[in-house]
Amino acid sequence: MSAGRDFINQVIMEIENSILKPLEDIESSAEGILENLSESMNIEKPKVIATVNPTNECIEYVDKNQQCQVITGKYFPEESIILINYRIDMNTLLHLFAHHVHAVEMGKAKYVRVRRLEELRLPWELRPTEIVAMYRTAQLVRMLQPRAWRIYNEEIKPRIKEIDEKFNSVRFTVNYIERQVEHILSSRRSIQ
Repeated sequence: MSAGRDFINQVIMEIENSILKPLEDIESSAEGILENLSESMNIEKPKVIATVNPTNECIEYVDKNQQCQVITGKYFPEESIILINYRIDMNTLLHLFAHHVHAVEMGKAKYVRVRRLEELRLPWELRPTEIVAMYRTAQLVRMLQPRAWRIYNEEIKPRIKEIDEKFNSVRFTVNYIERQVEHILSSRRSIQ
């Protein structure tokens, strides 16, 4: 039994080191980029959460042909959280930050109401909050310091590659454990 626990602990450590730690590094680096922008705009910095799960601005909607699929993240104004897929690009990060800027300017409660009505009434590309975010993204690109691009290229991109390299091997190990558990359960059922 101890060998099994050691193996499980080893798998968990691998997940923590190969996936969770690089995700935290991406979050920290992305927050660093946004911190500089936030300070220059004199607004609060949003929290960034990175995930390996698929996410985009229209995740609640079934139309997979919508343009919002290229925005691999989502902004949650109530909590000032930017959720990003770990394969983030600078455009997506700035687009989601543009939503944050708009929400701070408009007032988060009002922004939430306006955004929700737009989501119910309009396709992604015709929503006024998206049009504002697209325009603001271009402005934010002009505001970026060369340091922000270095952070993206030297800190975020290597973590993306690291996760890509480790993700499938960790998933394979977890699938192996799952098959072992299923085998044990099915053999126990046949005994009874």
